[in-house]
Amino acid sequence: MIALSQTLLEHLPPSQLARPGQVERIKGIIFQSDYISVLGAWIIRPVETLDRRLAGLARDLGGPPIAMHAGIHVVLQDGREFVAEKLSASIRDNFVDGLNWTPIQTFRARNHGGWDVTVPPEAFRKIDAEIVAEATSYLNQVQGHPFFGEDCTVFVERAFGKRRLFADSPTARLIGLGLRVGDPALPLIRPDAQLSDRTKRLLRVDVVKELPDPIAPHHAPNARIWLRRGFWLAGLVAGIVWLYRLARMWPTRPLACSR
Repeated sequence: MIALSQTLLEHLPPSQLARPGQVERIKGIIFQSDYISVLGAWIIRPVETLDRRLAGLARDLGGPPIAMHAGIHVVLQDGREFVAEKLSASIRDNFVDGLNWTPIQTFRARNHGGWDVTVPPEAFRKIDAEIVAEATSYLNQVQGHPFFGEDCTVFVERAFGKRRLFADSPTARLIGLGLRVGDPALPLIRPDAQLSDRTKRLLRVDVVKELPDPIAPHHAPNARIWLRRGFWLAGLVAGIVWLYRLARMWPTRPLACSR
């Protein structure tokens, strides 16, 4: 499955920075779990472990992996389907503009043995048809932001008028703080949402439907973003220190005096 996905990716159209056409409608919020993601396995998942356990989302042994990424699944006027998503695959993504438009088949091939599922926007709390229409219009004029200032969930919420579609950090809430965590595994699904059994199983809807409404505003500090910044800053500092030590150890020769 992993080898097949990699082969498919090499022959599928890549993500693109420019909007590929007029957005006709929003099909839903698409969730993804990339089974072999190094970033997800070693940085994102451990950071969110406590929050997820407090929310009752400890992963079942042998069960499917939990959602790690989210984007907006759209249909263009010509019928093609794309995912508007935030990526961090390049310096440009991280520091200039991380908004990418990915063909749906390419997005799905990127699962690497994981999964993806699309949830209708009206299945989220406080989202109705009028708000979806506004979000559709917004996507036809949206401007991208750097990934280091806006991750995938913050982008999704910005497109929907900066309404909260993902829960606060359960850890921060426990100690009385309204702190965003930006975790795709904590979507604010309506308790009465009509979803397929597969969607309910993958998103653990039986658990997340009980998450409390958020108290932190859209612009509140985002723990995931700050942890990523700290990770890259630590790497930069370590690189500078290594180069400094290397320079001090480098042998030098005295310059010969000219005669």
